[in-house]
This record gives sequence, C-alpha cells and structure tokens, in this order.
Amino acid sequence: MRISLKASIALLALAIATPSLAAEKVLGLAAIDLQNSFFVRMKEAGDVAAADYGVKSTWQSAEGSLEKQVSIIENFINQGVSAILIDPIDKNAVIPVIQKATAAGIPVITMGNKVEAGSNYSTLYPDYDNMSMVARALGKSLGGKGEVALLVGSRGNFVSDTREKGFVETLKKEFPDIKVVGIEPTGWDAAKATNAAQTWLTTYPDLKAIGCISDSLCLAADSVASSMGTQLLYGGYDGDAEMKPLIDDGKMVMDVLTGAYRVGYWNIAVAARLANGEKLPQDLYMPTYFVTSDATAAKLKADGLTFEYINTDKEAVEAKNYTEQLGPKVPATAMTLAK
Repeated sequence: MRISLKASIALLALAIATPSLAAEKVLGLAAIDLQNSFFVRMKEAGDVAAADYGVKSTWQSAEGSLEKQVSIIENFINQGVSAILIDPIDKNAVIPVIQKATAAGIPVITMGNKVEAGSNYSTLYPDYDNMSMVARALGKSLGGKGEVALLVGSRGNFVSDTREKGFVETLKKEFPDIKVVGIEPTGWDAAKATNAAQTWLTTYPDLKAIGCISDSLCLAADSVASSMGTQLLYGGYDGDAEMKPLIDDGKMVMDVLTGAYRVGYWNIAVAARLANGEKLPQDLYMPTYFVTSDATAAKLKADGLTFEYINTDKEAVEAKNYTEQLGPKVPATAMTLAK
C-alpha cells in the first residue's frame, strides 16, 4: 500500500508533536502494601511529585508477600522502566533482583532501607537514634519501671528491625527495671496489632505502655485498650495525623515525624532525578522531627530529658511542607542531609 506525500507529512508532524511512550520516564514502585494509611498517603504525595517532575509513577502492591514483590520488580525490569523504587519486605532477599535491575541500567532506590546490593540507592532516616529517644521518653514517663510491649513490622525489614533494635537496646541499657514482655511482628497490619494488644492486656494486666514502629499499630492498640478500660502510654513513629489527640492529651509520649506525604514525595523526587541523569549520593537522608505536647516535653525536661521537638500544630504544617523543600526547582543537594 502506497501512502501519499501529504499523508506522510501529516504522520511525521503527529509523531513530532506526540512524545513516544519510549521517551516517557516511568517510575515503577514495589510497595509492601497499599492499604496501610501511611502507604496510601505516600502514594498520594508521590503522585503529586510525579506530576511536578513530569514523570509517570506506577505503584504496585506486594500485599505483604515477598514472592509477589520480587515478581513485581521482575516485571518492571522487563518493561524497561526508568527507575525502580522498592520498600523491601526483606532487605536481603531482594538483593539478587536489585542487582539484575542495576545490571540492566535501571537505577534502584530502596526506600527507608539500607540494602547492600552494590549500585542501589537508599533513602534513609536516623531510625536507631530516633527510636532510642522514643524508648527513653517512655522510660522516663514510666518512672523507670514497669512492663512494656512493642509492635513491629516484619522480620528482615530494615526499618522495622532497626527501630526495634533501638527501642529494645535503649530500654535494656538505660532502664533495667523496665521489662519488655512482648514483641510482635504485624506485617504493618492493624488487625494483627489489635490481636496482639488484646492478648497482652489479658496476659499482662500490669502492662503500662506499648511502643510501635509505625503509628497505625499504636492506633489499633489504643482502640483495644480503650475498649477494655485500660489506660496505656505509647511511643510511635511516622507522624500520622490521627495521633494528634493521643499526643495532645499525653497518652502518646513521643512520635517521630517522617510523614507519609513527605516520604512519598521525596522518594519519587529522588527517583525522577536519577531517571533524568542527575548525580546523587547512594545514601540519602531525610530530616525527621520529634513530636510531643508542650506539657509532656515540660514533664520530661523536669525528669532530666531534653530534646528538640515540635508540637502537633507545627507538625501539621511540616507534614505537608514538601513541594517547596523537595520540588524540581531546588538543587540536587536538597534531596539529602549531610550524615
């Protein structure tokens, strides 16, 4: 079939005016799941970042399954995406598939995880030090004695393991009269956190506090404790907006703001910059904030514990202050703190 010169010119003009799919920067993200409120908010802000940076982001949920997460990453490699972001369920188990992706020339970002896979990038937080301070604040609030428990994510996850280690080691070293009566992996599932809290409250009637490596787990635990007429203290991590009432009334002694929106925007921004050929360090660090009420901070100061913090009003501002801090107009150096 012959095509007229006029038709050929029209097709050429259309091809020039319409960018090809091959030229579009596509970021593939393999999440642990997309049901947890933290991950839902990450995606919401991540989609804003993708629009700001002029890329497309494809989010896939592993639904808590390592096998499914590896399969998702394999599919991204086969599709030839511009960059892959992974929230690893198991930081060691994903190393082979990360190495396969980097061998194919695809930048890989392990979110919140330090994964030693060679050429991958890691977006990190000072998790050990932060969770140590959470444990310290709980320990001081308990007067240095009593029974506590800890809700964690999943074994092998760098974030969960690091936060657990910081919490447990600090209590053991600084508060020998505080006993950790239970540590329960939940896979970030609020239902599992609910079951664990109910079991602990039945088994350990003198339980005084619960620490959580993620705020949604503390929220689930408090729902159970409140229904059973038990008052507990909490120490958490993430800076979820739902924790405001617990912080303001002193039930949550300390939270740590990474902020789901900030994390989601930051990771997509990092991936977009790498996909566009910008040079970034392999380890990048996000600033975090300790969050507590002014009254709780004053009590802790009276007990000899001082620290820089923001209250929940300031937290509400910082939690969404990401576009100006991390948007495409700022230099690459804004993507990380010196560490």
